[in-house]
Amino acid sequence: MTARGDTRVGLALIVALGLGPGCSKSVPRSGTAQVGHHRVRFVLPAGWEHLDHGRQQLFRLNEAQLTLADLGPATRAGMLRELHAARDLWLAGRRRDAFERVRELRSPALRFAPWQRRLEFWTPWTDATYSPETADSAAIGPAFDALIQGTQTLPNETPDLLLAYVDALTAERPGREVHFRKRVTIHDADWMDVETWSRVSHMNRSRTAFVVNGGYLLVLDIDRGVYERTGPAFDALLASLEVAPAAR
Repeated sequence: MTARGDTRVGLALIVALGLGPGCSKSVPRSGTAQVGHHRVRFVLPAGWEHLDHGRQQLFRLNEAQLTLADLGPATRAGMLRELHAARDLWLAGRRRDAFERVRELRSPALRFAPWQRRLEFWTPWTDATYSPETADSAAIGPAFDALIQGTQTLPNETPDLLLAYVDALTAERPGREVHFRKRVTIHDADWMDVETWSRVSHMNRSRTAFVVNGGYLLVLDIDRGVYERTGPAFDALLASLEVAPAAR
């Protein structure tokens, strides 16, 4: 074989190795997902896999896992959207679905309100729907009105309240404290990026980031894995997230 032929063979071998399975796995891939109320575009970190579970999107690499999830209403506006949607179900004759949607209603203001305030908020509804199957239709409409009016009296969300709420709804980690938190703007969306670590050792770092979109809370969280592996993937995924503005 000539020297020119040897060169061609060598180049072909290099190209074949470069396009092998190991190389193709390292190429980042873009994707789109409907995460509950949020339409999100992302770039998958190199080597990671994506599992679409609707309101919860999982990103995995061996034992490491990140989660992107819709945690429901975060503001009074989000609560109002849920209540109006539940009332529309009731008016459409879907009483059971409507009642279930109201039963699942939650928000930071409700979770951390004094129990007397929560009782005051829910009493008109529970009085009207004590027996769901036999509830008087004439009382359900005013009960919806009372919930909607009660929502307006709840306090507005604050960064501290939202952070406490995210901590409560994600995997709680006893003995941890906030190392730092900062606001970051990613594709025109204002996120809160929070790092926590062990209160005692200042080790075992973890990260959570969240944004309020259309009154609903979208959260990216490190579920498990060594931070040296999950941290860079978290940064890359967070920086890629494009959240479409919620429909009015």
